[in-house]
Amino acid sequence: MSDSVPTAKPSSRWSWYSPITLLKRLLVCLLIGYVIICAYLYLEQTRLIYPGSLKGHIEPQKALLRAKAAGLVPWNDSVNGSFILEGYIRPSFTGPTSRGTIIFFHGNGEWCVDRTWDADAIARRGFRVFLYEYPGFGGRPGIPSETAIVPDARALIRSLDQAGYGPIYVWGESLGTGISAAVCADTTLPVHGLALLMPWDNLANVGLSMYPCVPVRWLLVDKYDSIANLEHFKHPVCVMRGDRDGVIPPSLTLNFFAHLSNPKKMILEKGFGHGNWPRSPELSWWDDVLNFIAPPEKALVGK
Repeated sequence: MSDSVPTAKPSSRWSWYSPITLLKRLLVCLLIGYVIICAYLYLEQTRLIYPGSLKGHIEPQKALLRAKAAGLVPWNDSVNGSFILEGYIRPSFTGPTSRGTIIFFHGNGEWCVDRTWDADAIARRGFRVFLYEYPGFGGRPGIPSETAIVPDARALIRSLDQAGYGPIYVWGESLGTGISAAVCADTTLPVHGLALLMPWDNLANVGLSMYPCVPVRWLLVDKYDSIANLEHFKHPVCVMRGDRDGVIPPSLTLNFFAHLSNPKKMILEKGFGHGNWPRSPELSWWDDVLNFIAPPEKALVGK
């Protein structure tokens, strides 16, 4: 009878370093990291979509002082005796005008009082301008979201039209283009034309352009699907874009424009992008946009 030699078992210490074990541990770590990133983006999406709200947490009186320094006065609404700030206007807003009212929806990193140069460039062409402010921005209470902004803006437009400030047109920039399209999805709204600077097709595609490996469509709460929202909009839409936009991929703007119904127009400014759009009030593109969405020969005498 021969003596058997026991087979040596691998040390548990060294089994930890086997290629298969290391690969498994690496995959687990990557999965945990991926879940953490997705959770972070989901929980922080309001801050990421509306970064201007981060600097908007100031006392309303301080916001009013800043607006006053810019030559603006607040537009106030009252519900059950409560004061609600909806935006700002020039003191001349309530006077007569030849072409109607533009409701202006700004981008996501600013307040409406930062856009006085746009208001003045538009006003000198015969329009009143209402600078709408989002909840959570510029001293306005609340939390910004699609469900908070869109119904509020629609109610404002109806009230302005009923008060005799029509015809009403809408102007949106960057985030404001998605908001404008969402507002105008209601075909009963008295909006007669739409100007969109640097729009996209839907917010999910913008998110995917920044986070291509993240399930953005599942994570997003606010959709801002501009193609779907304007599917039945039959009034003039003017799209403005630069050929060096590093924020909104040109393919998203072009896809959006391709799905618009006529009448539609695109204005391309070469050499410009998201942060350096030419804004001198003397430039002809202002007239090109406004004359398309609000032809002078169709102008109505406002209040």
